[in-house]
Amino acid sequence: MNGVGSLRRKASHRPIGTFIAVLALYSGLVFAGLYGMFGSDIPSPGGPILYAWAPMIAAGVTVWLLGESVRDWLGQLRNLRAGIHWYLIGIAIMMLGTEAETIVAALSGADVAVPYAPAGQYLLTFAVTLFLAGALEELGWRGFLQPRLQQRFSALRASVVIGVVWGLWHVPMILTGTGGFTVFWEYMLNIIAMSVILGWLYNNTGGALPAVMIAHASHNMPRIGDAAGDVPAVFDILSGDTVLYLLCALIIALYAGSQTLTQDGTLPAVPGQLGDSVPEQEGIAD
Repeated sequence: MNGVGSLRRKASHRPIGTFIAVLALYSGLVFAGLYGMFGSDIPSPGGPILYAWAPMIAAGVTVWLLGESVRDWLGQLRNLRAGIHWYLIGIAIMMLGTEAETIVAALSGADVAVPYAPAGQYLLTFAVTLFLAGALEELGWRGFLQPRLQQRFSALRASVVIGVVWGLWHVPMILTGTGGFTVFWEYMLNIIAMSVILGWLYNNTGGALPAVMIAHASHNMPRIGDAAGDVPAVFDILSGDTVLYLLCALIIALYAGSQTLTQDGTLPAVPGQLGDSVPEQEGIAD
């Protein structure tokens, strides 16, 4: 018990640092085990799914060490207070990002290929991502880190910090070719911009995690179309979703303001704590 008590005391002083430590430990063990068994040919989706649970597990362990209610933290999954328009906005932004190159190509008169894929394939990918894989990351990124970082940082800065951590956490999967990107700096831009969008969605829905998870799952959906002809030169440098996400993040920061990313200036409360969190412009203790 003394060991657990010591861990809990340390966690209470450095909750963010504790989350990062557990995240790194779990991710490292899973990746080492998978790489040791399969080398760079990590089987999909099994391997990536185990890895994708890391933020959720790190958050759950940290909440437990803090002596807070794991039930309240998981209760965010029942927060359905967001209006239907927020769900539609999240889905639209992510799917428009995925199809940005195809849309621009079609509007410019270039040839567009639409490979046939059964609707069931898209629904299966969405369901696996939402209930088993990537969307569960949001229990850690937005469901734990976002409200706590916003106690110290502006919402925009908190979202950027999460994006950096999120991007670096994906590095092992990128190195094995399962991350979907080959250019690291572009990937970091993509995921930081996406983090701002999801942070904005989280704050404006009062911490409605299902809306954020559905948006995340929409981002991971297969592309419907493919630009078969020439596309604007910008897409030779950045992917279509990176361009769109950067534009959306810029508009959000300018329109909603960096402090809270909301029009009414309020922020979701930290799960398990009472009252809204108000960011203080100080350096974070972790």
